[in-house]
Amino acid sequence: MSLFSKLSTSLRFYASLAVIGIIFLALDAGSFLLRHALPEGPKRRKIGQAWLCFMARLAVRYLEAAGILECDLAQLDTLKNIPNIILVANHPSRLDSLILASALPHLVCVTKASIWERPTLGSTLRTAGYIRHDSLLRLIGPASERLKEGNQLLLFPEGTRSRAGTEPSPMQPGFAAIAQRTRLPVQTLLIKTDSPYLSQGWPFLKQPPLPMRYQIQTGPYFPAPARDEASGRALLEAVESWLKDHLA
Repeated sequence: MSLFSKLSTSLRFYASLAVIGIIFLALDAGSFLLRHALPEGPKRRKIGQAWLCFMARLAVRYLEAAGILECDLAQLDTLKNIPNIILVANHPSRLDSLILASALPHLVCVTKASIWERPTLGSTLRTAGYIRHDSLLRLIGPASERLKEGNQLLLFPEGTRSRAGTEPSPMQPGFAAIAQRTRLPVQTLLIKTDSPYLSQGWPFLKQPPLPMRYQIQTGPYFPAPARDEASGRALLEAVESWLKDHLA
C-alpha cells in the first residue's frame, strides 16, 4: 500500500470516529430527553429501544458507506419479530452490541455495571430498559420483567470481551438461570469477525486493518429448561461446548 493510500485510509478511519462520536452524543441527548419527558415504564422503554435501534442503524450504515465496516446480518432477519426469547452470543468486540442493536429493534442487553457510569451511555441504557449486571440475584428480576414485555434479552455469558486469537472464557450461568426462571427458550448467536478492533486490550484510537468484517450467524435453539439443577447445568454446558467448538 502506498503512503498516500495509508494516509487516506487513516484519515477516513479517524474522521469516522468523529462522526460516530457525534451520533452517540445525539443518541444520548435524545435518550435524556425521553427519560425526562416520559414516566418510567414499558412505554418509555419501548420508545427508547426504537430510538437506540434507529441511531445504531444510522451508525452502522455510515460505517459501511465509509468503507470502515462490512456486516452480514442476513440471518438475524428471522429473529427480528420473535418476542420473549433469550439470546446468547460470544463477545469479540465492543462493536457487538451496536451491530446487534441496529438489526434487532426489540433488543434489551445485560451490560456491565461499569458501563452505566459513562456519561455518554448512561441515559441511553436506562431509557432503553437495558439491565445493569451487578449480581445474578439482582439480574433475574429485571430480566424476567423485560421478557414479559415481549423483548429479546441479550447476554454475553463470557462476562467480558474475548482477546483476539484466544478461546472463549468460561460461561457464566446467568442466562441458564433466567431461562429456568422464565421458562423461555435460548437462541445462540455466533459473532464472527476478522478484526481485532476493540477486542480486549485493543485501544479505541488504534487503527485496525480495514474494512472490519462482521458476520452474525444463528446457532442452535434450546427449548426452555426445566427448573431442576441438572437441566440448568446441561443447558450451560451445551452452550459452552457449542461456542468452543465454533470458535476454536
